[in-house]
Amino acid sequence: VNDNIKFLIIFFLSVGQILLLIGGFNWWIDPYDIYHPAEYKSNDPVWMSKQLRLAKAYRVKQLKPQGIVIGASTSQLGIDPDHPGWRENVYPRYNLALPGANSYESFRFFQHSHALNPPKQVLIGLDFVSFNVFSKLSDDFNESYMVVSREGKRQDYFLTDLVITLFSLSAIKASQKKMFYRGEGTHFSNGTEIGEEIDSQPRNNRSTMMWSATKFVTRLLMPPPTHRFCLDDGVRANPSFQYLRQILETAKESEADVRLFIQPTHVYLLEVLKTLGMMEEYEKWRHRLIDLVESVNKKYPKNLKFPLWDFSGYNTVTMDEVPPAEELKHPMDWYYDVGHFKKSLGDLIQDRIFNYSDAERVVPKDFGIQINSKNIDLYQRAQRSKQMEYMLVHQEEIKELAGRVNVIKKKIRDFDCS
Repeated sequence: VNDNIKFLIIFFLSVGQILLLIGGFNWWIDPYDIYHPAEYKSNDPVWMSKQLRLAKAYRVKQLKPQGIVIGASTSQLGIDPDHPGWRENVYPRYNLALPGANSYESFRFFQHSHALNPPKQVLIGLDFVSFNVFSKLSDDFNESYMVVSREGKRQDYFLTDLVITLFSLSAIKASQKKMFYRGEGTHFSNGTEIGEEIDSQPRNNRSTMMWSATKFVTRLLMPPPTHRFCLDDGVRANPSFQYLRQILETAKESEADVRLFIQPTHVYLLEVLKTLGMMEEYEKWRHRLIDLVESVNKKYPKNLKFPLWDFSGYNTVTMDEVPPAEELKHPMDWYYDVGHFKKSLGDLIQDRIFNYSDAERVVPKDFGIQINSKNIDLYQRAQRSKQMEYMLVHQEEIKELAGRVNVIKKKIRDFDCS
């Protein structure tokens, strides 16, 4: 018996020492920037773990930002909250956008930030794919990262988070990556992803753009396992619109200044939607966003009206010419791929939204329009005409793109949203 007790004592002491060593190593490396975070200097580069939802949730706890950006990877890469159009007294500002974030995740991170310190300004980037009723939560999303529950009640998962950040296998892997990382950083201190490394790669040629446009179908627009896209499923209302409504109504009640915008995807993506017969759904999505925003504005008549901007469609910027496949080192002016745009384009978006003028850049007249129930039908008719004009000029490209999309379309089972 004594030998068994000795064995157990030695065993648990050994396990304890190993855990202490692992925890100490992860605490020292601090892969999520939690235990000894870097000083906030908005444009200083920092290394961030690929477990961005954990890292950004804790960063918001530390900063308690007064201005936030909400959205998916398009906003994380292209929208810099250090833009001078924001109010000077709104500081610090943080880019809370996350890759692959659906509307529920954006809602929860807004709740998280609002519970810590109600933001005074909010910029919301809207992606069509985020409103798919079949969209799934990201693998690294965890409710325990939030300081409030979905119902708005305070919650504390201190022990759970301690295990995740100090003793988990993912923490060990993240610490190793941070320890051996030799670049300047993956993100700026304000949460915006650094795009220079992407820009230096010979990826902006026609083949790459075609590839990213077709992969968009099966990875984002109609993700596995269902490979379906529906704004409604005929059974229940789309919860994504309700999550957006809750964000806007909460912001109204705290008297925040909110601006919403539809992302300026390259027109290749609109051509993909056209080939799939989904342009009608896209137009319906715009209408529903307008109805939602206007109903919230009407509900709070004494508060600042929230504008809805549209930077998508066919315009000078989104029709950015795609270099021929053989010109490997010829970058595009505004885009990394069909969905992700450069910070220089994000600056134009914010120039328009905040009515800010910069002598070094000019916002094209046809780039960005406030859409509402009075102008949307005329606007969408004009967009259809521009689509026809684009098709006539770029017949060879569109034929190739449509051919690739149709190959994928044949592999996807037919579905009925109703």
